[in-house]
Amino acid sequence: MIAKVALAGALLVSGVGLVAPLAMAAGGSDTCIATPTEAMPNDCKTPGDTPAPGGTGELPDAPGAVARALRLVGSHGYYQLCARLAANIWGRPRAGYYSAAEQWQQMVALGKAHRNDVRPPVGALVFWATGGPYGHVAVYIGGGRIVSNDINDRFPGEGGVYDVAFGLIETRWGATYLGWAPPIY
Repeated sequence: MIAKVALAGALLVSGVGLVAPLAMAAGGSDTCIATPTEAMPNDCKTPGDTPAPGGTGELPDAPGAVARALRLVGSHGYYQLCARLAANIWGRPRAGYYSAAEQWQQMVALGKAHRNDVRPPVGALVFWATGGPYGHVAVYIGGGRIVSNDINDRFPGEGGVYDVAFGLIETRWGATYLGWAPPIY
């Protein structure tokens, strides 16, 4: 276990492996990225759970997250790493949760989960139960679309990132939609 943590830390610090998808999403200019040896900069913001002023139906900072999400579409390397993909879309190097299922349960416990609400604001994390212990999370980008991993992979382990219809997770994987939550990391 210690060797795995050391390897992951080395990959993060060296700028290869685990950080490559995040760097792609960030367009190379995101300053809200912490390495294992430094804290997140103080000026980094975590969006709240209320739509932006004026009732635009999106979370604060959602346009930046959607832009990062769309830059990631077509990339690979997120096989079974939906929580990491969602975190990277929101400018974070990792989710801080063991799984999407754990993240959803934490949002429920914090009172931040919007159960069964099929009208998430732009930028919201949307969650599904998959029948397994890990669940699934994606990011809602508006217009009935999400950015998700694995869903259109041609072969197992591809880890592709896709812009797909909101309902595809249920129809293709037989998953059960749980609801949405703001991106709290």
